[in-house]
Amino acid sequence: MKGRFTLNTVPALVLAYFAYFGVLGIFIPYLGLFLDGRGLSSYDIGVLLAIVTATRIVGPSIWAALADRQGKPTQVMQWGAVLATIGWFSSFFDQGFLLLVVGLSLFSFFWTAILPQLEVTTFHFLNDNTERYSRIRSSGSLGYIVLVMVGGLLLQQFGTESLPYGAAILMGLLILSLFLLPAAEVRAEPVEQVPGYWSLLRKPVFVCFMGAAFILQMSFAPFYAFFTLYARDLGYSGIDTGLLISLAVLAEIVAFFWMGWLLKNRSYRLVLSCCYALTMVRWLMLAYLAHSPLWLMISMLMHAASFAIAHSCAMQFIQHYFPRKQRSKGQAFYAGLIFGGGGAVGAYGAGILWQDGAGASQTFLIAAAMAGFATLLALCLPAQVHRLRSE
Repeated sequence: MKGRFTLNTVPALVLAYFAYFGVLGIFIPYLGLFLDGRGLSSYDIGVLLAIVTATRIVGPSIWAALADRQGKPTQVMQWGAVLATIGWFSSFFDQGFLLLVVGLSLFSFFWTAILPQLEVTTFHFLNDNTERYSRIRSSGSLGYIVLVMVGGLLLQQFGTESLPYGAAILMGLLILSLFLLPAAEVRAEPVEQVPGYWSLLRKPVFVCFMGAAFILQMSFAPFYAFFTLYARDLGYSGIDTGLLISLAVLAEIVAFFWMGWLLKNRSYRLVLSCCYALTMVRWLMLAYLAHSPLWLMISMLMHAASFAIAHSCAMQFIQHYFPRKQRSKGQAFYAGLIFGGGGAVGAYGAGILWQDGAGASQTFLIAAAMAGFATLLALCLPAQVHRLRSE
């Protein structure tokens, strides 16, 4: 590790996680509302989000390869944060659809450089101490919740044009925290020969797993793209929407806390299929019961299963399926195809189906059907991934 400590390392890491997820606390829930305020139709919003999300297909692998080659993850995420902020500045100018597409695509592409390298850097500084890591990482969840609430307040008090400014402030804070970190040099150690990476991707069980995860991610698109618009049309205020999203994140935090116990000695097939089935129920509740605050809150609490538990189980699957040498590539492939590809296809489809709110219930009904199909695929998985090694 080289470099001079200009700020205690742990507070700098805490600030970085808080700011990074704080930006997402504004960007993810309220971007659809912001674009609607700019006069874009639901179809335009779907197309824009599909293009922006598609940049996440290749972004993680490119930045991971660059960081691995240079061995300097701190520099990669510093440049990623600066260039992402430059892309974000396009949102300050109301110059139509094309500028937003170009600017937000650049933002999304460079944004993918940050979190994976921040995770690598954090473990490097903490000497792989997972207990300290979990405490530092929780500051990200706190940042998300705080900025969801702040975003809802800004929206209610100053309108949608205030949101780019709030996100830009957090991006400045993120850049500051990253440049206060001492430089880290992380070099890969030589490892033994392992099975071919591409041969692992072609195995039927992995194709089934990825197909289920891809379809489930597609089903999330109406929620990510249009939930704030949906809540507004149902009569919920910006503060109400912020509280609802914060409730989902709190459920996610609790689920992550108990994840080790939940996954211990339980099959991936059982846990994933239950999570996917609950996701189907969640989208049905949004389609037909969202007018009721009680049922809407219950559906948000189900985020613990549909995202937190399902995502953690998928991460365990990747870690167990790929040999150690291939895990970073496996994670990048998963992130790019599922969150990039699945999110992009889902956003485009949701934009067509939403019809400026007229097709909201139908869109969530189709999302529920996709989650149901993902459940059937998950039921085809083996109970324990380690059994695949004998194939």
